[in-house]
Amino acid sequence: MKKVSLLLFVLSVIVIIGALYYPSQPQVAVSAGNIRVVAMDCDSGAVKVRELLDYGLEKVDEIKRPVIGEAAVPLERYQPESPLMNFAADALLEMAKRQSNEEIDIAITNKGGLRSEIQQGVITFGDIYNVFPFENSLALLTLSGEELLQLCGEITSVGGEAVSGMRMEMTSQGELVSVYVGNAPVDKLSEYRIATSDYLSQGNDKLTTLALGKNRRIYSDITIRDLMVQYIKELTQRGEKLSAQCDGRIRIID
Repeated sequence: MKKVSLLLFVLSVIVIIGALYYPSQPQVAVSAGNIRVVAMDCDSGAVKVRELLDYGLEKVDEIKRPVIGEAAVPLERYQPESPLMNFAADALLEMAKRQSNEEIDIAITNKGGLRSEIQQGVITFGDIYNVFPFENSLALLTLSGEELLQLCGEITSVGGEAVSGMRMEMTSQGELVSVYVGNAPVDKLSEYRIATSDYLSQGNDKLTTLALGKNRRIYSDITIRDLMVQYIKELTQRGEKLSAQCDGRIRIID
């Protein structure tokens, strides 16, 4: 996944500027979601860099602080399906249709890409950033029915992923039993349009069949996080709260 985010970029630039203008700079460790000062010399240059870092952290807080909506219920993350996973996939499906002006059958994202949960109550931009910290872009692709069944087998083999537009039944051993798109069983000879992330579209995270997709469209200027923020803001504008629940879209039948 592309882990370089806007927030880390802001802080990284500040660190680089400090290093250029104040040679006796602190040692700074930068990782996804964190920046920490490891060591610091007690001269004026190091102090200036620390001031720059403090300023950058304050700016990051300003970016993450705005309230964008409210959650009516806690959105937790677990398999084979969960409220958080269902929200992410449903929002992705709806927003992908609008962004592309295409008929999209299915949306798929991965549990591993959801890095936090959403608590009941006020939702800030920072909350959504914590759930979707990666700079993954919207991707569209087409699979045949046979390829879709293969992909669903990969999904059940890892215990379930975030899906929308289809229903699956699986055994407790992770074996695929049935797949429905809409109200119809998957037709091996038909084609299905899928919304996902550019990361998963490359066949990553054990969803290798997505790499076979045809008629690809990658929206490099639209991140999955952007779509989630827009979706929640639009709920708020309609006077609605974010809510999601398990609805049996991935069922274990034994």
